[in-house]
Amino acid sequence: MISFMCVVAWNMQVEPLGCDMAELPAEEIKIVEFTEEDAEEISELFRTVWPLETDYPESWRKKRMYTPEQIIEEMRSGYHYFGARLRGRIVGVYKAKITEKGLYGEHQTVLPSCRSSGLASAMYIQFAEYARAHGCKRNYCNILVGNKVGERLMRKFGFRPWGEPYEQDEGMLVQMYERILDESVEADDTPPTKKE
Repeated sequence: MISFMCVVAWNMQVEPLGCDMAELPAEEIKIVEFTEEDAEEISELFRTVWPLETDYPESWRKKRMYTPEQIIEEMRSGYHYFGARLRGRIVGVYKAKITEKGLYGEHQTVLPSCRSSGLASAMYIQFAEYARAHGCKRNYCNILVGNKVGERLMRKFGFRPWGEPYEQDEGMLVQMYERILDESVEADDTPPTKKE
């Protein structure tokens, strides 16, 4: 998330920020593309959320706490950062990159107080819209094996397992999922060999 990694800590509160998004259907939550000017705030979100994600190995959590400089470097190398703001503040983000296989999404991160609000669903809707608009035939991402919320979102949005689970980081088994956006894509198309 990314590994599109769906970050899960549903009952945790980092701060008393209610999430007004919970009143909106996912289709009405506006997902925007962030720029280099947003790197500091995105980094702050990563540093707030990832230390809490104890389902992931500590080494992975530390890797996901990008500095603003790392975010800018990724933006310049072809990653696009998308997400939403609430009351002017970034409360959710994911990144995506166009590859020869489609649009790869990862590093999905949502402020705990905005979980169960439809924000992750809005991101998956926008993930498909962006892919189609850029000629991609599929979306694909990694989900931590056993992550019930991530697996539920995969089913909800028509993703299917793609290949076998693999160790993305030491002690961290993930399943790659794909969502076909263009039916001309062959069902037996193999997943990327690079474990991003």
